[in-house]
Amino acid sequence: MSVSVFGSLNLDIALRLPVRAAWGQTLLVNEGEQAVGGKGLNQAVAAARFGSATHMAGAVGGDAAGVMLRDALEAEGVDTAHVEVLEGRGSGRATILIEPGGDNIIAVEAAANLSARAAVALAALDAETRVLLVQLETDIDEIAALLASEAAAPVRKILNAAPAILPGSRLFDLCDMLIFNQTEFADYLGLDREPEGLDDLLVSRRLLTRPDQAVVVTLGAIGSAAVWADRAIFAPAIRAETVVDTSGAGDCFCGVVAACVDQGIGLEDALRLANAAASISVGRRGAAPSMPRRAEVDALVAALA
Repeated sequence: MSVSVFGSLNLDIALRLPVRAAWGQTLLVNEGEQAVGGKGLNQAVAAARFGSATHMAGAVGGDAAGVMLRDALEAEGVDTAHVEVLEGRGSGRATILIEPGGDNIIAVEAAANLSARAAVALAALDAETRVLLVQLETDIDEIAALLASEAAAPVRKILNAAPAILPGSRLFDLCDMLIFNQTEFADYLGLDREPEGLDDLLVSRRLLTRPDQAVVVTLGAIGSAAVWADRAIFAPAIRAETVVDTSGAGDCFCGVVAACVDQGIGLEDALRLANAAASISVGRRGAAPSMPRRAEVDALVAALA
């Protein structure tokens, strides 16, 4: 059993703002941090820490950042044999502005990520691969080729449709599970407001093209939900004791859900565990560094039982 992740790897620069920023304003920042990130890398770390054998496929530049990104994954036990090193290219970078209270704004320079190839990701799939997890920070044609490949047919394919970009919708019928946050859900479905509960999510059935597909939506402090053609479930959030940084919460959720699918855990329990993991994540600084280990998640769930 294993999870294969095809996605972005970025060097994150996180700046902690002393006050909420306004357009045109210059702020002096006393706290700044550098860490590894990118949706693909973050989700791979989350899946690995939750106990799944995890393989990362993607691309980094032939620079110091690329070395740092690969080393960080290997330190987590993630296989990096299919992370290409592109000499003469720069690695992806992200600047994260973290406001008081933990909310954030993220700007990403894709760089080498846009050269990540489906052929390399396909080579990472083997007889043990149960889950393929992708996002939308790499080239969309390469993602489509990967998902449509016969080699990926036996594998459960999960798309975290983030960031919300219109071409992303053409991948929906190639996947077994779609994961959105509230904002992405509203954007893709053309809604005039974000969903606030399970009833607001039933419209997602418009996205389903077969009975076994599921739409999963994270609802922030409310919880998360899953919708199929014939049923829907809701898992309430686990309140975080402190919110320090929300930048890795969504990736934490996706990685844990993928690991649960890999480990044969039903989606209702997977949502509960992913909610718990995300609540731990937001209490820590950084994206990838904030991902909890399986024992921490189990302990939190047991304490609340």
